[in-house]
Amino acid sequence: MSTGRSALLFLVLISLGLWGARRWIDVVEVRGQSMAPTLLPGDRLIVVRAPGRVADVVLAFDPRDPGRELIKRVTAVDDWGVTLRGDNPSASTDARMFGELPPSSVQWRAVARYWPPGRIGPIEEAVDCPR
Repeated sequence: MSTGRSALLFLVLISLGLWGARRWIDVVEVRGQSMAPTLLPGDRLIVVRAPGRVADVVLAFDPRDPGRELIKRVTAVDDWGVTLRGDNPSASTDARMFGELPPSSVQWRAVARYWPPGRIGPIEEAVDCPR
C-alpha cells in the first residue's frame, strides 16, 4: 500500500473513531448557579452516555425547551420517570417546576470535571441528596 493511501486510511479510521467516541463521551460547560457549590459556572465536565442513578449528576433535555440542556442531580428513578433537582434550590429550575422526566430524557452522566485546573476531578456525590 502506498504511503498516501496509508495516510488516508489512517485519517479515515481516526475520523471514524472520533465520531464513534462522540456518541459515547462528550463535554459540557456549566452556565448557571443551580448546582453550586458542587458545580460552578465555567466548570467543564466530561459526560458519558449512561442512564442516571440516584445521586448522579446528569445532563438532560429541558422539558420546556428541547434545544436546551440541564445539568441536575438525580433524586429518584422509577420505571415511569426520573426526578431531577439542583443542589442549590434557590437558583434551580427543576422537578419542583416541571415534574418527573421520562427516562429517555436522561442519557448522559457527568463523571469528571476537567476545567478549571484547581477543580479537576470526579463529580462529588451529594452528601444529602435533595428529595
